[in-house]
Amino acid sequence: MTTHSTHRPVPSTTSPITPDTGSAPVGSLARAGGVAAQVVAGTYVVGFLVMGAYLAPRGFTGAVGDPSGSLSFLIDNATVMSAWYALLYLLGGAAMVLVSLGVRDRLAAAPGLARVSAALGLVWSGLLVASGSVAVVGQQAAISLHADDPDLALSAWTSVSIVQDALGGGIEVAGALWAAVVGLAVLRTRALPTALGGLSLGLAAVGMVTLVPAAAEVATSVFGLGFIVWFTWLGVVLARRGAARR
Repeated sequence: MTTHSTHRPVPSTTSPITPDTGSAPVGSLARAGGVAAQVVAGTYVVGFLVMGAYLAPRGFTGAVGDPSGSLSFLIDNATVMSAWYALLYLLGGAAMVLVSLGVRDRLAAAPGLARVSAALGLVWSGLLVASGSVAVVGQQAAISLHADDPDLALSAWTSVSIVQDALGGGIEVAGALWAAVVGLAVLRTRALPTALGGLSLGLAAVGMVTLVPAAAEVATSVFGLGFIVWFTWLGVVLARRGAARR
């Protein structure tokens, strides 16, 4: 007599090993964003220090309020002015790309808000870089024009200043919107310290106040000083491994 045995596949107790392609890159990007946040905070600090210790004492003035005085100041301080704008807007704007993406990854528990925050952060970054580019190129153009046609140079410098200020610095709407979305996502996910989320919402409100002409100058200063604290704090948090601290 023959017997027939049915051999059934035995379920494997081990699962196929697949590379973890999500966690490592996300952690690396978040840590890179932390370093970039410290860079952004540093640009704010240097920007305020240069203004307070060098530019203001030498008579720095805006092109709209005093066009001829502003152009004369630019011609006398061209190197410092160019470096100042490059640091604040070109370096700071470029670093904001990594900050935006690092924050997005940390806020992944709220995917919709995380994506919106990344989009707004990249828009803010682009505006900062554009503002710095306009300032640096416009400064060089105004100085070159002044040798042959002072009136044309004055008109060009005034126009450049208005465009540069509109793109970054005159009003802080782009940064305020980004901060608002980040703050909401932080409070929803607790992926970053809740106090950091609350500060983010507060800075968003201050940034929107820059739309009011009478309060714009003070609000812009408060916005910048507040973000020194915010970016420094964010940099420390994003640089940490493991779970977010509450």
